[in-house]
Amino acid sequence: MTEQLGRPIRYERQPLDELHTTLVGYGLDEEFVQGVVDMKRAKDQGLDAGVVRTPDTASPTTFEQWCAQILAPAVRS
Repeated sequence: MTEQLGRPIRYERQPLDELHTTLVGYGLDEEFVQGVVDMKRAKDQGLDAGVVRTPDTASPTTFEQWCAQILAPAVRS
């Protein structure tokens, strides 16, 4: 992303309890926030680990290609 957008991009992981507090603080519905937190927890516990990437289950587009073709133009517009 940094290369495609021409600016530093960073990801900072937030503990789930802080994420919950932050999202509720933005005014999001409590049930929605709990769903987001539950989804993040499930992913942390391996929700996606069981899917093997094959040509049948994955796009031929790489993340870098997606950033160049879709993300960068959207950010610039």
